[in-house]
Amino acid sequence: MSRRPASRRTGRGLDDMTEAPRLSGVLHVLEAILGKIVEHPWLIVPVVAALLVCVVLASPAGGACDSRDPRRGFTVAERRAAFERAGLRCEHKSIFWHRCTNTPTQGDHIFPWSRGGRTAMSNQQALCPFHNSRKSGSVPTRMYIVRLQWRRRRYFPEGQSPQIQWRTGAALTTGEDASRSSAWNHGRAASSPRKSGWS
Repeated sequence: MSRRPASRRTGRGLDDMTEAPRLSGVLHVLEAILGKIVEHPWLIVPVVAALLVCVVLASPAGGACDSRDPRRGFTVAERRAAFERAGLRCEHKSIFWHRCTNTPTQGDHIFPWSRGGRTAMSNQQALCPFHNSRKSGSVPTRMYIVRLQWRRRRYFPEGQSPQIQWRTGAALTTGEDASRSSAWNHGRAASSPRKSGWS
């Protein structure tokens, strides 16, 4: 019968000897934490509250519906206005990194049109092609919307609301949205040919 080399057996024994104190240390820490919680049960309240806040903010924003905005895409003027209010810079920013420095070329529905998001300036963000394709049709989390609204306060022109309104039935938040929507409806009515005999 062949025996394993002594060096291998010795190495494994040393590994087991070093892992035992680590495991013991972890168990002591857990025991101390549980002891504190048993002594002071109120300590668990802020922890549970913080976890609940994290879960809510990380969950997808609500408001998805089957109805669709009759207008699918943003106009050239709306995209240009979105690029200008963003300072000609992509609005994407990861949690632990700075804001994207690329030039925006695409107007993106923050809350996707396919999920019921409206086609309005209050639901548009200026993105570069990379971040727009990466976001695709995913529903943003509540944290994403809160962070975007907070960042927009720093670079949006004065007088423009950073609020994001994506529901089709929501009230228009700015006069600009209302004027654009009425202009679009007026242009649509003017472009549709009238049948003869109609007054």
